[in-house]
Amino acid sequence: MIAALAFLLMLAGGPAAAQALQLPPPPAARFDPVPGTRLPLDAVLRDDAGQPVRLAALFDRPVVLVPGYYTCPNLCSTVFEGVLQALALSGLAAGDYRLVGLSIDPRDGAAAATERKRAYAALLPGGARDLALLTGDAQTLARLENALGYRSVADKDTGELAHAAGFVVLDADGRIARAFSGVRFDPAALRAAVRTPTPSFGEQVLMLCAHFAPTSGRHTAGALAFVRAGVLLLPLLFLGWLWRRGGRRAS
Repeated sequence: MIAALAFLLMLAGGPAAAQALQLPPPPAARFDPVPGTRLPLDAVLRDDAGQPVRLAALFDRPVVLVPGYYTCPNLCSTVFEGVLQALALSGLAAGDYRLVGLSIDPRDGAAAATERKRAYAALLPGGARDLALLTGDAQTLARLENALGYRSVADKDTGELAHAAGFVVLDADGRIARAFSGVRFDPAALRAAVRTPTPSFGEQVLMLCAHFAPTSGRHTAGALAFVRAGVLLLPLLFLGWLWRRGGRRAS
């Protein structure tokens, strides 16, 4: 038991004590949105008709923002379809949100956005009114990616972009409320994120406990601190139980 306790205390001792257990370096592509971060709403992009649109004009309601690129041959369509499926099952009505696709590839243009919009709009309660597919120049996209904690990496041979899978829900002020990672999403969680952008205390605790970044292969600093506190607390509780049990036997 003493050896086990010593091992647990070593794990709780911080990065220096756990150096031997370090994970490999994270990949260059990442998706680490910080709740509360506001997007640059003055950014000017282009819609599927090639017309300029200021980002602020889209925030008359909560926004479900899906980064990717329209000519992606692999992951992007799967992520977007997962978002559409979750929205369809969420019980949200037309007008409750705006679904926005953001191409991270400056090579994407109006033609690619139009092709995608035609397919996606048919699956939304509000149709094209609730959907915007945006493109932009490299400088504008870099500003948005920086605010989203998003980074893609171009393959030198094919030109395809390696990137993470996920999306964010933003409140009507353009601030990141929730982030979802993966390709399939919980409709109830998505509905709650749109209707109540600020999570409850219980939800914040749950998010903290499970805040693992699959794109980097590491837990966040907050999650690690929470785990370390739990590792320290459990042995103390166990020793307290042994002490109370010994006292009862003595009496």
